[in-house]
Amino acid sequence: MSILNLGSIPEGPLTLKINTLQRHYACFGSSGCGKTVLSKVFIEELASNGVPVIAIDPQGDIASLAELAEEGVAKQKGVNPKVRQEFSENVEVVVWTPGSSKGMPICINPLQFDGVEELNAEDKIRYFSATAKNIVNLIGFELDSDDGKSSEAVLSTLFEYCFNSNILLNSFKDVIQLINDLPGPVEEVVGTVATGKLMRTLHKKLSLLNLGARKLIFHTGVPASIDTLLGLDGSTDKTRISVIYLNTLHTAEEKNFFISGICQLLYSWMLKNPLADGQDGLQCALVIDEIAPYIPPVKVPACKDSLNLLFRQGRKYGVSCLVATQSPGDIDYKAVAQFSTMAIGTLNTEQEKRKVKGRLESVAPKEINFIMRKMPVSAYRRRTSIT
Repeated sequence: MSILNLGSIPEGPLTLKINTLQRHYACFGSSGCGKTVLSKVFIEELASNGVPVIAIDPQGDIASLAELAEEGVAKQKGVNPKVRQEFSENVEVVVWTPGSSKGMPICINPLQFDGVEELNAEDKIRYFSATAKNIVNLIGFELDSDDGKSSEAVLSTLFEYCFNSNILLNSFKDVIQLINDLPGPVEEVVGTVATGKLMRTLHKKLSLLNLGARKLIFHTGVPASIDTLLGLDGSTDKTRISVIYLNTLHTAEEKNFFISGICQLLYSWMLKNPLADGQDGLQCALVIDEIAPYIPPVKVPACKDSLNLLFRQGRKYGVSCLVATQSPGDIDYKAVAQFSTMAIGTLNTEQEKRKVKGRLESVAPKEINFIMRKMPVSAYRRRTSIT
């Protein structure tokens, strides 16, 4: 079984069986305690073991993986030259820049329903609903408001109708045209959930997606696909790390839209690519640094439901999820419950420690007192990232 080399402790090397990550991994700790460095080590180790990675990078810290340190510099940091050489020969890092023509642009057109025909009826409904919610949030509706919920219902019904009727939606102009002249079956549903005023507002907000820089998100760059992001499209013979650099997007809504879109694509991909009977292990990994804004405890951003769905079901398909944030209280407790492996850095308050303790007791009840005594002192010397 493959082993991840994470660093060392006084007793010797600190390693982790790679299949442990099938039940997901979370890193908690205050700013500056090394969360991102540890996340980069995990990414490097996974790719070195042949597991491709999609990394969501909100601040540009993970994008530095694309810059392999000079051999002399790496050696000074204690990195084995052989490890560096093998990484260089067998792994490639691609930094994608959504909404920007600089770098390696990538786009998501939410109206392209490729592969949806292979989903079962329940998953199709979930897909159209998630797509509608994502668009509604992007154009400025509050998702928990009456207008937001009604707009979501309108778009979800319209998308389902178009799919079942083999009507292609190439752009939001096609959606706007259908809203202006609703098909009979859709009009009946819309009449029960939306007023004329709301439909005019929806029309106006959707029209703005065809103007200015925002349209770059949908049409500029390589169309996002999981096979492309994982390097399984025949474009490389190396294990690919795809870093999606979110700072090329300008608003929280755009970032939520893109994360949700990637999660939907990954969910559909894993349903179509299940592990074979009796097969175990990882097919790929999704890493999200500084995840707190995207799956908070109370608010419901557009990507929250898609993230929770991946966290709940990913392990069955060999899709590992790795996240990092400052405090366990920053993210929804239901999400925390899906993570069985944790790295704990410095926690600043007793409340944060209690939240960690509650989760750790469920996975390591006999060792909980020992673990709590170790916090917040680091229990290991982390391995230096190759980069």
